[in-house]
Amino acid sequence: MIINCKDRNNWTDESLWELLLKRDIEVLEILYRRHYDLLLNYGLKIYPDKELVKDCIQDLFVKLHLSRKLSNTQCVKTYLLKALRNLLVDKLSSIKETEDIEKVSFNLTIDNSALSALFKKNDEELNLSKQLLKAYHQLPVNQREAIYLRYIKGLPYKEIAEILDIAPQSSINLVQRALTKLRSIMQLEKIILIFLIAR
Repeated sequence: MIINCKDRNNWTDESLWELLLKRDIEVLEILYRRHYDLLLNYGLKIYPDKELVKDCIQDLFVKLHLSRKLSNTQCVKTYLLKALRNLLVDKLSSIKETEDIEKVSFNLTIDNSALSALFKKNDEELNLSKQLLKAYHQLPVNQREAIYLRYIKGLPYKEIAEILDIAPQSSINLVQRALTKLRSIMQLEKIILIFLIAR
């Protein structure tokens, strides 16, 4: 029985993946359209070259199309994010042979006008969000990425661990260390501000 593509648009990622395992290549288009924005956004956080990220997304789906040895996955979104991350790391390693790939920045960029629009009636929240963003950029790259995946993308620790290729407990520890550091940075800034005001 052939099911048309429109009906498949409502299928879960995992159901589509099952069809892909059976070499039904048409589902790749649905997965591509469904996850393109997420992949592009995530890729740009890893490395801010839009054309390079787009190329890697294309490469990812070409590899899925050509692969004869795909395996089951519990979460297609996690699989795609991890695969894109690995492709970007490989591509950057070949382009920038001398650069330590672990030091490639993972940036969350929000400009002041966007923050002002979000908090137009509350200066205190606006200032707090600016401080938080500033503190976020002081975190190590792996902690920034873990915070992004956990709190911006809402992924569970198990999926974060899979994407970052670490143990699930390590992903929990990574996020906790990041939160602890954010708290200490924010506290330090408040203390400095109090001293400046007291002058």
